[in-house]
Amino acid sequence: MDTQSSKTMTCPPRVSRRLDAGVPQVEISRSKGASSSTEQLFDTLLRDSVTQTFSGVLGKIAGQALLDAVKAQTSLETDGLPRRPDLLDQALRVHLGSAARVLERKILRALTAKTASGIARSETEPFDFASEIENIRNQFLKRKQAGKQPQILE
Repeated sequence: MDTQSSKTMTCPPRVSRRLDAGVPQVEISRSKGASSSTEQLFDTLLRDSVTQTFSGVLGKIAGQALLDAVKAQTSLETDGLPRRPDLLDQALRVHLGSAARVLERKILRALTAKTASGIARSETEPFDFASEIENIRNQFLKRKQAGKQPQILE
């Protein structure tokens, strides 16, 4: 936020940025017809789901330590993680190995509950974390755009 003019700075609708040489370039674009405030709401819900899951499963101190390690691994601040779930997935795998799947499932479950999404996955069903996040995001944005305001659960 620019403190002198009191205007909020927003990112352009299409941003392409290479964050890590080991990760393929991903283009982030605003969903057609979705307002930036709706996308910001989803991003907030995802950030909350990640931090609450980390703290709930690992405890407050270990959860914060994992979040700090993920931020260091991805070179992103917490605000940037919702736009790059692939980097979150990669960082969790680096730090937790196969146990990352447990946290990812819990994050997806928390996010699904917060967005009132109808997506429910089997605990044993294979999944791609970044794709699941995008599926939930798209479902949330479509419902918001259609005027079917889902109840946000805190």
